Amino acid sequence: MKGLLIRLALVAALGAGAVYALPEAWRGLELAVAAEKDPSKLADLRLKGFDAAAATREIEEALKTGDVELAASFVALAGERAIELPKDLLARVEQANSTSEATKRGIYNFAHGFITGEPQDVSGFAGAATGDLLVFGDIRDMVREGSRWARGMEADPLIMGLAAAGLAVTGVTYFTWGTAAPARVGSTLVKVARRTGKLSAKLADDVTVLLKARRTGRVTAALTDVAQIQRRAGTRVALESMRHADNVGDIAKAGVLAEKKGRSTLAIFKTLGRGAIALGAGALAIAGWVVGAASSLVFFVIAVVSFCAAVLRWLWPSRRTEPQAPRRHWAVRSLRWMSEPFWARPAAAAR
Repeated sequence: MKGLLIRLALVAALGAGAVYALPEAWRGLELAVAAEKDPSKLADLRLKGFDAAAATREIEEALKTGDVELAASFVALAGERAIELPKDLLARVEQANSTSEATKRGIYNFAHGFITGEPQDVSGFAGAATGDLLVFGDIRDMVREGSRWARGMEADPLIMGLAAAGLAVTGVTYFTWGTAAPARVGSTLVKVARRTGKLSAKLADDVTVLLKARRTGRVTAALTDVAQIQRRAGTRVALESMRHADNVGDIAKAGVLAEKKGRSTLAIFKTLGRGAIALGAGALAIAGWVVGAASSLVFFVIAVVSFCAAVLRWLWPSRRTEPQAPRRHWAVRSLRWMSEPFWARPAAAAR
């Protein structure tokens, strides 16, 4: 009877472990599938804890720092998730986005982007892109990096490569009446990200390797993806996607996210970071949950079968007395104890 109670306790413990681990493992598998096929679904799964308090806090902080674009993005994200926000807060965001204020910022940022090539918003990017389309931007970048090299300073090979490629793409853009314009825009964005520190080291290395290997097809596709992100979700989202991407494949995922989320993409990147397009360090935790859930389920089934077999033996005991087994290692004894109900017992000899 004592053995039955121990087996029953073991069944209960393993069952509780399986019940606890299986939902987490299932959620982890959902995240893994979404990370590969649908980044927007991955973002939705990871934003389940995003509520009105979090949205209000982020919008207040954005308005306090004068980041109107980010505040508007969080308003859009709250609207997508059917989160109600205070009316006075929405009015403040709308006031900050008024025409007069936007015009003042736009004029200054356009000039700043045209001259320096380092935009701060859409207007600034328009200035930088205008400079590149007029060849001024690419020549400026080549002269800047060339002068650094001539003075014995370290020049940026990626900027020089993109500037040279940009001159060629600009020529193709004029010749084809704008067909290559997305790649031209993407080249400008990558240079901007590099200069402003928004281009991740891994993505920069990946693009540099592709340029050196003359795999221009993949580079052009990546530049086009960056341009599409900028068109659908804004300049800052394009820069944020390059900050969190490790390779050109991640840029393609960010493009899918921007296509489906639009204005709220900036808020998603602010909240989740790289987790918006990839599992990141969470992949190891997901693997642990899956292995743990599978192990718990297997051992639970073994324990249930062992318990049922022990109950049958207790109800119909054998008349034969077994000899005492020699003492073995604890692991061997545990395995013997678990499998004992399955042993075949010969029938008692007829008298």
